[in-house]
Amino acid sequence: MRQPVLDPVAAQVVEHLTQTMNVTSDSEPEKLREAFAATTAWLREPAAPPTGVRTEDRTIGGPENPVPVRLYTPAGAEPQDVVVYMHGGGWVVGGLDTADATARAICAMVDAMVVSVDYRLAPEYPFPAAVADCAVAVRWAADRGPRWLGVAGDSAGGNLAAAMANRFPDLLDGQLLLYPALDPGQDTASYHLFAEGYPLTSAAMSYYWRSYATPDHYRDASVAPILHDDLSGLPAAVVATAHFDPLRDEGQMYAARLVEAGVPTVYLPFTTLPHGWADMTDRVPAAAGALIQSASAFAELRDRAVGEPEHGRRTRDVPAQRS
Repeated sequence: MRQPVLDPVAAQVVEHLTQTMNVTSDSEPEKLREAFAATTAWLREPAAPPTGVRTEDRTIGGPENPVPVRLYTPAGAEPQDVVVYMHGGGWVVGGLDTADATARAICAMVDAMVVSVDYRLAPEYPFPAAVADCAVAVRWAADRGPRWLGVAGDSAGGNLAAAMANRFPDLLDGQLLLYPALDPGQDTASYHLFAEGYPLTSAAMSYYWRSYATPDHYRDASVAPILHDDLSGLPAAVVATAHFDPLRDEGQMYAARLVEAGVPTVYLPFTTLPHGWADMTDRVPAAAGALIQSASAFAELRDRAVGEPEHGRRTRDVPAQRS
């Protein structure tokens, strides 16, 4: 059987990233954040944002838990659908600016308002801070009464999106998980195959998991969505993975579990790409194609849902605030 080969343009980007974004066991969070911001800026040169997408920064939630968000609205009429987006970065790095291009692209491709969440970062704010912030955003979006409500995220953001889908199955209609981090066990074949030499190393994931949660939390399905007992009744899903990625196998296994549970699921394995391809779309044509394919599949799930009787929607009885 022919083995997948890393896209040659992506390989050039990987070579740069392995020299500029090094995560070790004693890395300082602020320095990592600076490096990640600089790396993302390099990846986006010389990008131009999609025309017609409007943005607004605001703070939602109450005084006890204010959550900064950036709203993206597509061109044309006010959208009927909303996607709450959670950025990647190992729960330690990233924010509204590093996620801007991806959030804009999803807004334009899905033709939905996107609520990008600037959740609190570890290790200063470990679990459950990020989960609580994302929950505030999901409730806020649900309160708007959208026709269709989805969540999306990449890497650590994919973890948070999956956690939201598990927590609010009656509020959400769809989930888009891009190479999600789902299992702190770190003992799959892909973890061993791609432990080094690519943008995300197994050592980096160990650092991120340790920064985000304690081992006592690793059995909590809000931390490790792959451990959720019952996936039946969850919103329809698109799960996209990268072949050259320690997280590949857990994404594939989660998609298989969703299918087994009867959840409408599209699994998209991108066999020529590394972890983090959603941030590479301005430099790697294959990555741009992967994002288009993933967002298009997500939009198709939405279109199918809103075309069903009663729009295929769930009853939006927004739960009271939980800590």
